[in-house]
Amino acid sequence: MKFGKSVGMQYFLIYLMYIIPGSCLFAKFLQGQAKYLLLLMLYGWLFVQFKQFRSGYALRFVALFTVSVLFTRFYTNGGAGIGSLFQFLVCVLSTQMAIYCDKEKFLTRWVKFVTVMAAISVVFWAVFYFKPDLVSAYPGTVYKTQDLGSAGYEVEYHGRGLLIYSYLEIHPTRNCGVFTEPGVHQVVLNMTLFILLFWQERLDFKDSKQYRLCVLGVLLGLVTCQSTTGYIGTIMILAMFFVTSDSEKKYKGIKQFVVVAVALGMVVLLADYAARNDKSILYTQFIYKLFGTDGGGLDVSEGTGQYRTGTMMVCLDIMVNQPFGVGYDIFNVMKNAYADGLVAASFLQFPAVFGVLPWLLLMSLIFLPVLTRLKPGIALLYIFLFVNTTLAQTDLMYPGFFMIPMYLVGVPDASENDLEKTASRNEEEFKTE
Repeated sequence: MKFGKSVGMQYFLIYLMYIIPGSCLFAKFLQGQAKYLLLLMLYGWLFVQFKQFRSGYALRFVALFTVSVLFTRFYTNGGAGIGSLFQFLVCVLSTQMAIYCDKEKFLTRWVKFVTVMAAISVVFWAVFYFKPDLVSAYPGTVYKTQDLGSAGYEVEYHGRGLLIYSYLEIHPTRNCGVFTEPGVHQVVLNMTLFILLFWQERLDFKDSKQYRLCVLGVLLGLVTCQSTTGYIGTIMILAMFFVTSDSEKKYKGIKQFVVVAVALGMVVLLADYAARNDKSILYTQFIYKLFGTDGGGLDVSEGTGQYRTGTMMVCLDIMVNQPFGVGYDIFNVMKNAYADGLVAASFLQFPAVFGVLPWLLLMSLIFLPVLTRLKPGIALLYIFLFVNTTLAQTDLMYPGFFMIPMYLVGVPDASENDLEKTASRNEEEFKTE
């Protein structure tokens, strides 16, 4: 087997794709741009050495990001740096390289990898949740994550562990996986659930039991993340799965399995709410964030919603009045002038910084393959998941999202019609399970 298509090489590339962006290793421990430069050199070598890694689709993103950053840098006199460009490029190329290493095996290997990482994270989360004194015995690398508090009275928070699980003092009861926050962890989990439920015929498991274990592992990871954005995404994925009459194409009986799993999850959440009330997952991640302290109506001003809403307002104002973008420097000044602590809203932050036209081109590159090659309902679900998450996060390009259009473009027979043909061929094998 060629080195460029080896199992080990693809899993290594999948791991790189998995941790970019938002992992503690990249965001908190390895500071600076050297890591991105090294990865770009690796990807450049793979591109030159192996024809299988070459993709015209990815090169369009490379060209768009390069032109956008350079234009913004000159137009705003320094409002965008090389770091922004590197991060964009690495996110795209990490996904491309992982998929193109072995297109036929990618989805199954991605699902298996994420499931293993989810299972590991659930075990670590459970141990530290019920026995927090064991954190000090965890031999992971210790690093500073952030300072919180008023000037002169800041409290320093730390993390522990980088490669397989990160325990964060700022999120002691939430499953962050290897990421800086559960909102990033839910991206890879929800998009893996998306693949498990809607692309069954593209997955190669030895039996339905192995498939169900993957679904269960991902669902457990999502529950323990305690991410409101993640929960909303999971609910939408499950709802679409249940209303899609032909969603079970290969692994029969999965709907009943998911119903039981969801029912058990709801029982646990209700029991937790009954026992802990305003300290429960149901209250802190749903009732408080969505309805405020009085529960009298939808209220995004509670929790982190107010900071995201403020960022959206600033972005919309810039998009209307300065459609060519203002760069990061001016954007940050305007954001700080509007209110303190504004965060996230990367979906609107990109056009505010780089301009409306590059944003429209970027969204077209991402959404067109989805809209033209998936069924309308599934395509709209993907767009909702993308917008829902990027409005709540600081980063716009996540490999977990980007792998869907990249796979659709890179694997020509990944359209719905061809997948249905594949499903019909596999139906006999699994119909008796």
